Amino acid sequence: MVNFKSFRISQKPVALERLDLKGKNVLVRVDFNCPVNKRGKVTNNYRVKETLPTLRLLKQKGAKKITLVTHFGRPPACRTGRDGKYKKEWSVKPVQKELEKLWKTKVYCPPYQNNFNKYADTLLKFQVPSSKFQVCMWENIRFWPEEEKNVAKFAKVLAKDQDIFINEAFSASHRAHASITGTAKLLPAYAGLRLCEETREIFQLMTKKISPSVAIVGGAKIETKLPVLRTLAKYYDQIILGGKVAIEYNAMKNGRDNWKKKIVLPENFLGKDKFDIDEKSAREFAKIIQRAKKILWNGPMGKFEYKKYRKGSVIIARAVCANKKALRLSGGGDTVELLEELHLQNKAGFVSTGGGAMLDYIAYGTLPGIKILNY
Repeated sequence: MVNFKSFRISQKPVALERLDLKGKNVLVRVDFNCPVNKRGKVTNNYRVKETLPTLRLLKQKGAKKITLVTHFGRPPACRTGRDGKYKKEWSVKPVQKELEKLWKTKVYCPPYQNNFNKYADTLLKFQVPSSKFQVCMWENIRFWPEEEKNVAKFAKVLAKDQDIFINEAFSASHRAHASITGTAKLLPAYAGLRLCEETREIFQLMTKKISPSVAIVGGAKIETKLPVLRTLAKYYDQIILGGKVAIEYNAMKNGRDNWKKKIVLPENFLGKDKFDIDEKSAREFAKIIQRAKKILWNGPMGKFEYKKYRKGSVIIARAVCANKKALRLSGGGDTVELLEELHLQNKAGFVSTGGGAMLDYIAYGTLPGIKILNY
């Protein structure tokens, strides 16, 4: 279990600012795994926007070429461990266009090829005529199963002709994949500005002794969240559970561990499928949140994507945003999406780009993608 008293919060951003990048090729692992609608338009660009300060700094420091790597969902190659055929719904083209629009910079992303060596050569050969700066992006890195298997030869291809590696994907840093830890072993590796900010904010929230405090955890997979709950119980007065994780916790044989006394469960759920907490429970949770001076929120209270099952999550979101005096941290893709839909993203305190990464970081005090950077 993490000991936050001795926990190093982050590599100072100044380390990145002091780098001599003039004429250098920079490989940047980002997480542009954003929600996209049926028309192929990004509906929440938060993760893309949060990488821009680092990308702009790299350009300002004289980088010759930036090569971006991201995953996008879990295509068949990921799930089967075999090369899968290209499918449009897993292409990074929508986020490529979103980045071009936000950054006002052309981003070259060649069509997918099954042979990643040939694909890498295509990227390496790309040159913008008479241009001193260029940006490339790999197609969805998970189209190739070697990514999740962390195959050393695959990482070597990614790192080919690169001078420096930057990890700007806090939300994917809990994965020991080729583009996260494999490349960091092969190149001088640094944390991006946003990754540093994420670690500092989480450290601050976990180490400041403020009471009353409350952590709100939704989503599913109670077995993966137990280490997180044990850690949270050390630093928070109460832990509210919602979503499927509350149902799963309720079904467990709850022993008599002292930390479990801090768990607060909803009284009831909506419908036979229990896709949301009932309004009475949500209102009671909101009272706890309103009194709190420190709040952590990760995960909605139900299937908020369906309008009839979002009331509990909406009540929680508004309660978190209304308590402006509290030190607040919210995170998780679904949490961010809900806040964006409610136009509350700028009113929820610090909003992390990570969901699973944020919880793993809290539970263990580091992540594979951060540990490899030696801080």
